[in-house]
Amino acid sequence: MAGTAGSNVQQKIAEVLEGMTFPAYMNNEESTKISTPVLTDIDSVRQWLEDLRWMTETECMTVLQGKSIQAEDGESLPSPVRNTKEHIKMVRKRAHIITAECAKLFHKLDKERWKKVHSNALRITCTIRSLLHDISAHSPNLAIDVFQQQQVVMEECAQLIKHVESIGEINGEKPQKLPMVHSLTCLGQAFTRLIDKVLAHEVRTIVEGVADSPSAYCIKASITSLVGVAQGEPQMCHLIVKEGGVRALFTICRQDTANFVKSQALRAVATLCSVPEAIAEVEKVDGVGCLTDILCDPLTTEATRTEVAGVLAQITSPMLDHYRHVSGFIENMEDLLRGLIGLCATATSPEVFLLGSAAIANITFLDSMASEFLARNQVARVLITSSVRLKVSSIFIKDQLCTVLANVAMLEQCREDIIKCNGLTVLVGFLHEKPPYNKQTERVACERVQQKAAIALARLCKDVNTAGVVKQLRGLQRLVELCRKPKERNYSDSVLVACLATLRKLATVCGEDEFSQEDLIQLVQPRLIDSYLICSSLQESFV
Repeated sequence: MAGTAGSNVQQKIAEVLEGMTFPAYMNNEESTKISTPVLTDIDSVRQWLEDLRWMTETECMTVLQGKSIQAEDGESLPSPVRNTKEHIKMVRKRAHIITAECAKLFHKLDKERWKKVHSNALRITCTIRSLLHDISAHSPNLAIDVFQQQQVVMEECAQLIKHVESIGEINGEKPQKLPMVHSLTCLGQAFTRLIDKVLAHEVRTIVEGVADSPSAYCIKASITSLVGVAQGEPQMCHLIVKEGGVRALFTICRQDTANFVKSQALRAVATLCSVPEAIAEVEKVDGVGCLTDILCDPLTTEATRTEVAGVLAQITSPMLDHYRHVSGFIENMEDLLRGLIGLCATATSPEVFLLGSAAIANITFLDSMASEFLARNQVARVLITSSVRLKVSSIFIKDQLCTVLANVAMLEQCREDIIKCNGLTVLVGFLHEKPPYNKQTERVACERVQQKAAIALARLCKDVNTAGVVKQLRGLQRLVELCRKPKERNYSDSVLVACLATLRKLATVCGEDEFSQEDLIQLVQPRLIDSYLICSSLQESFV
């Protein structure tokens, strides 16, 4: 059969060749050459070959589609880390729902709505069992203490159902509320402990991914998950710090081979340092020394140095409830300030300048030596020059710049630098900032800018010449306007007091002849508290 099929094919090709004609302009030799063409010259064969290029074996395609796309260096993300962030969010969301249902059940018990009590209790226990099943399915290798706590929760669920089921067995007697309240309380406490243990286990998985992952891809993925879990969640920040997250991140920052992920690690540190436990952990691992080394290393990229500035701004922020001196700052203060000033001097974007200036501003509150270090490094000249170069317009950047200028204006050397580099014009311009911003945070920042600009001008106006320049720039007129028009200062008392104090300083230096009689009587000559009350009564008259 095979031989017959082959001969039939050959016969078919011969018939095709016999029927072929050649152009008349070809000579006999050429005709002879073409009389034995290759198979690919036949139209049907050529078409078959072209179609073959796009034909695929179904089995091969099925196998190919079944393969996962590999990560860098052929290593995929480890399964313990995969989807941990989403799982944590799911657990917390469902736990919150269960807690809310328990609160509703407490309310129904208090009101003795026994029919609702029965249905709500059943719904709560079923929801808890469903959550425990999903937790076990996602993390089959939970620690033994988590399994034991799961068993405790299941027992408490059974106990609650037992009490609830007994409601229908009572004939004409009022059900006993106290045992059910006690059972529900025990269930709530056991459930809370279980959720804490589950979240701690998941966080531990992420931290281990940061510390022990074998590849760059896995480390990046773990840090990304860590930041996503900690962002805006103090409870999760506490857990991450407790499981050694800060220590693991600084271990990466100290490795010369981990430059690819240092920026991410530093951003994670800044996120965690919103809670006091993280800042305490930074002290334990000599985090300030590590930050100083990274910031002052000439090979460090601007992106990484910007993240260092972000960490420094976070742990030194006077806005924190747990604000305190961090060990290691005094020893490294001069190097830190030099590095931050260099970052601001070469900043390529307003965002970089914002973080650098914010860190400098916060450090000026830590110790009086900071102003001396800043004076030696001409901080006023650098910041004012860079702000002009970058054409900054953000009210938050102006807030940080104004803070630094007001704090260093107490030193003679800094005052001279501020005046020489057109700092008076900048500060008077800050007085003219208008409060009506869209967001509340922007309006509050505008108030701070006006207040600090007034304080800085008061500290700079030590002589007649400087005060005269402020007057020429219409600074005196703006100060009076801020006192008399509450809306211009967003009805801020702190701006009012700062402006009144600055007006009195200008009157002392320039003399009272520069003021109108009304301004003298109301804003300069009375006691500060009396002038404050006069301006406050102006505010009330507009209401």
